[in-house]
Amino acid sequence: MKNIKSKVRILTSIAAVAMVVNATSCSDFLDQESQIALKEEDVFNDIENIAPLVDGLYTTYRNLRAGREGLMINLGTDESQQGNFQLISEMEQSGMDKYNGLLSPTSPQVAAIWSKRWPVVSTAAKAIDVLGLLKQTDEVKVLTSEAHFFRALAMFELSMFFGEIPIVDIARVTDAKRRPLSEVWTYIIEDFKLAANNLPATHINKKRATSGAAWAMLGKAYMSAPEASGLRDYAKAKGAFEQMMERYSLVPSYAILFANDRTPDVFQSNTSESIFELQFNNIWPDVNYWEFDCGSRAVDAYFGQGCYFSGYDLLLPTPFAYKPLADGGIWEDGDQRKEVNLRYDFTYNGVTPDLSKTSWTETTDELEPHIRKFEDIRTDKDHGSIANMWNSGKNHPLIRLADIYLLYAECLYRTGATGAEGDHFAYVQKVRNRAFGGIAPAMPQTSGDFIKDLMDERVRELCFEGWRRLDLLRTDLFVELVSKRNKWTNQEHGGANIPDFYMRWPIPDDEIKTNDDMGAGDQNPGY
Repeated sequence: MKNIKSKVRILTSIAAVAMVVNATSCSDFLDQESQIALKEEDVFNDIENIAPLVDGLYTTYRNLRAGREGLMINLGTDESQQGNFQLISEMEQSGMDKYNGLLSPTSPQVAAIWSKRWPVVSTAAKAIDVLGLLKQTDEVKVLTSEAHFFRALAMFELSMFFGEIPIVDIARVTDAKRRPLSEVWTYIIEDFKLAANNLPATHINKKRATSGAAWAMLGKAYMSAPEASGLRDYAKAKGAFEQMMERYSLVPSYAILFANDRTPDVFQSNTSESIFELQFNNIWPDVNYWEFDCGSRAVDAYFGQGCYFSGYDLLLPTPFAYKPLADGGIWEDGDQRKEVNLRYDFTYNGVTPDLSKTSWTETTDELEPHIRKFEDIRTDKDHGSIANMWNSGKNHPLIRLADIYLLYAECLYRTGATGAEGDHFAYVQKVRNRAFGGIAPAMPQTSGDFIKDLMDERVRELCFEGWRRLDLLRTDLFVELVSKRNKWTNQEHGGANIPDFYMRWPIPDDEIKTNDDMGAGDQNPGY
């Protein structure tokens, strides 16, 4: 982000100049400053020129979630960690799982997570500002609401990861200081409220945010707002979910959401369960690369990149996330989600890798279970014309109904309320019945604590979808469960709990040095 104020000014000027240059001769730029100022005013008085600013938010946010940098938020949890070869070959990156001195303000991985989200915040703030100057037609209101949705979405993630953050509001905020959590979360909640009350319930363009997505995120915000903000409210979260749940329905089979290999090839995009879906495809530049980052180096060494589950072991499941319940893991017999989410068998075209015949790196986990959820059969040499696992691009249902059912069950439990279907267990059972293809056994009660057991159920349903770190942070289970279940964290700290300052990532050093409104005292404690 560097300096947020400058970022917004630069973005505005670039947008204006880019549009003006196409229509103005070189001689017209003799008085450059006044021309740019005049043209900027003209540009942003025309909704046809502002709409692309909002449209770009969808691509910018989608792209920050794609690729290696998009998967980094999944490292260092109890459900996923980096592969062994990644750990020993990328020293700075290893700190994301080891929680040692390598996780520092100079970490390029942390810097990317920080910097990639600020263009979304700044662009959304600019759109909100200029749209506020126009006649408030239905089109203007929808575009404004989309901008509020994206500003809140990016701020939600930034504050969960980093704590107090700056607020970008061109009309009301003139500095780039870190703001108290109460102010930050007031903005997040009010942005989602405005979007929920003004976005359409449906949209012919499936990539667009709807009021259902905004109500869902408003509920998540009420559940996630730090206690210190004074804004956490499970009753209000429950109410937000009730505004949108009935608009959606679970698909009949979990495989429909993610299975995209030889048998079956049943994956569907934008289903009845999808509330907000990131639109990818398998043609550059719209690919997401997740298959490559979750695939096996050993498979790549043996079968090559034409095998659709080859890859580089960036993101792997933890032992907890792939072992059966009886062995200290998560999985019950009969749960269909297990084989959809995870790859246990590396046989390809009837052949099992013989690593003695390859230049395999011989690290410990390249043929241990891998993530199957993001595999894309279209990249396979025998299935289509792409034949490169780099080109994966299945859509990603960022917010879906099963997630909301489980959150709603949590709200019912925490408030002592009941829903239309009865108590909190009823909504968990809806999700589990689908997972078992009929009537499922009751959710395992292994801890004696409903919230902990529910968090385990969320791993079964939502593993690797980007919500786990946020779940652990908001429930205050991060230190306990990561220290116990993440292999690399556990090894680094000898089985002891990591210090709790690791619940936040450090503010990047470049931000501290280049933001005039920040200093050394703005660094998160412990770094």
